[in-house]
Amino acid sequence: MEIYEELKVRGLIAQVTNEEEIRELVNAGKATFYIGFDPTADSLHVGHFMALCLMKRLQMAGNKPVVLIGGGTGYVGDPSGRTDMR
Repeated sequence: MEIYEELKVRGLIAQVTNEEEIRELVNAGKATFYIGFDPTADSLHVGHFMALCLMKRLQMAGNKPVVLIGGGTGYVGDPSGRTDMR
């Protein structure tokens, strides 16, 4: 089973625009994708772990991950003005 189909069967892909094009890119290992984190948070949590595992699976299939640590958010803070936990 190719990586796109595996992710879809596992419920990790729910809705896609241009599905055939995305399927071909991901299965061929030619997709570049990003995952982002808020540097103002105290720590990572289990929700981040799922995204990191997905990133690793896509990378092992030849795709290129880009990890972003929210520089703008870290500099100016939460744009909603919230200071308490979500």
